[in-house]
Amino acid sequence: MAEDKKCPTCNGTVGEKGHLCTPVNQDGEKCGWCGSLIPNERHLCSDKIKELAYICNSCGRTAVSPDYLCKPEKIK
Repeated sequence: MAEDKKCPTCNGTVGEKGHLCTPVNQDGEKCGWCGSLIPNERHLCSDKIKELAYICNSCGRTAVSPDYLCKPEKIK
């Protein structure tokens, strides 16, 4: 069984794609919203901003999926 990775910032479990405390850089990955190459894993284009649905209750970062945050909360 694979050991879960822990974030050095929040001590939360980090999945294969990481989360916004410890993003995993994917060289050559394109943004699914705007199609441009992602300059860094915290890339936010105007189309992606429209889809933001979660905020981290720890650091305040936002994301389209709770998987990218250590303590996600649905934005109301």
